[in-house]
Amino acid sequence: MKSIRTKLTLLLFFIALIPLLIVIVFYLMNNIASSIANEKSDGILRNSIVNEHISEHFERSLAVLRTIARNPMTQQFVVSSPDSRDPLMAQTLSRTNDVFNDTDNMIVTDRKGDQVARTDTYPLINVEHRRYFHEAMQGEEYISDVLISLANNRMITVLEVPVFDEKNNVVGMVQRDYDLVALQKYIQAFSTPRTRVMITDSVGNIVAHSSRNFESNQLVSMSANPAVAAALAGKTGSIDVVMSEDGSGKKERMLVCYSKNEISGWVVITEKSYKYIWQEVVIDALAAVVIGGIMLFVLALVSAFIAEKATRKIRAISSLVDRAAKGSEDSLSFSELEDDELGQMAVAINKIRSSRDSYRKDAEVDKLTGLLNKATFERLCRGKLSENRIGVFSTLIVVDLDHFKEVNDTLGHQAGDALLHSFGDVLRKLFRPTDLVGRFGGDEFVVLLNDIPGKEIAVQKAKRIVEAACETSTGSDTVRISASVGMASTPQHGVDYDSLFSVADKSVYSVKESGRNGLCHGTDPVVRI
Repeated sequence: MKSIRTKLTLLLFFIALIPLLIVIVFYLMNNIASSIANEKSDGILRNSIVNEHISEHFERSLAVLRTIARNPMTQQFVVSSPDSRDPLMAQTLSRTNDVFNDTDNMIVTDRKGDQVARTDTYPLINVEHRRYFHEAMQGEEYISDVLISLANNRMITVLEVPVFDEKNNVVGMVQRDYDLVALQKYIQAFSTPRTRVMITDSVGNIVAHSSRNFESNQLVSMSANPAVAAALAGKTGSIDVVMSEDGSGKKERMLVCYSKNEISGWVVITEKSYKYIWQEVVIDALAAVVIGGIMLFVLALVSAFIAEKATRKIRAISSLVDRAAKGSEDSLSFSELEDDELGQMAVAINKIRSSRDSYRKDAEVDKLTGLLNKATFERLCRGKLSENRIGVFSTLIVVDLDHFKEVNDTLGHQAGDALLHSFGDVLRKLFRPTDLVGRFGGDEFVVLLNDIPGKEIAVQKAKRIVEAACETSTGSDTVRISASVGMASTPQHGVDYDSLFSVADKSVYSVKESGRNGLCHGTDPVVRI
């Protein structure tokens, strides 16, 4: 039997070995292409994130500039004489720094190009010869390429919005000087030692570069760079170029991904040297070899184990036959080998699983209404509230049926159970599948409205609960029920289950003390229905 077991072990090992070797070889052959594709995807993703950052900043800046430009005080300020201009205008401009959390300069300019207000301490100058001024005079919003500020000699880009008078004539402009130091810091933090990010304006001047520090008054053109030239000619893509990685003159093959920002016309470029890609491929190949060796060892163990298990019955039969041949009288029974152990195990597991599912359902659901019971509701509610993101609005609603004891005392417990079952169906239909609806026992029900737009939705649902309670039939014209509903919402009344339930429960008592048949949100006044 050892010979059979050994042969079976080797057979199983080689059957598993052949596809494993094919997979390893195939992986190594395709790893280079896959790595390059992943690097392209990573570069495009990085570009997309940087582009989104730029667009978000410019869109927000232009929105603020539009608001200021449309303000009648701004329009009056631009056309007024110097001695009659409202001094509050400078304060209004200064407050915009709180919106952006920076100190970038805000400037108002009249139709002649003379600056009439600015938020910094530099002298007012004339910008008539600047392109962005001429764009404003044509009634166009504009985002400039990189330029040197005439006031402080720093590299900036200008965002401008024209100011119109009541007759829709351009009477000036509002501009914001965007200091590029912040963008430089952003992409330096965003890049990695092996992947560098560069941003150029629409004519190829460097706006920011993750691996270089530029003087604040120095424009550096990269329009002759093949990667920049390709990016300026297209919108989104990738190319292979041979260029210097660090400016030392040593040429290397680079993978370049580029995309163009639609708002500003700027170009975002991500570069990575192929030497780093090859290093990662070699590391992956070595890892594949090591993992393959480990898997071969595991395959040998698994093959030996399977062979031992597969030949166990054969060896048992052989032992029984051998004992029978020697005359042993207790060796004639083969009943222990007639059943399939795996088949018996499958049947047993199915029985256990079926019983477990049945027990779990009985343990989680209120048998009378089919809603969640108290323990299950609390557990699920705590879980949902703990997973909520900042800003998500949720409301816990506690419902107590009024006069339910009279139903039991007058009509009997069977009628009371039927009423609770009917009211539970009403609650189930009233709320979304994502909401939690449960019964705490007796005539008390609870609901968690999770991730809703605001308080108004919760109040509307609470009113509907009160109305539904009044509409629920008790089977008698003399006995009627109503509902007292208490509510508590995040984050106003807390963010955890215990805080919300405590407030909602107190609100229920406030409704009952006020005459029942109503609702109360936290400590708000009781609303009678």
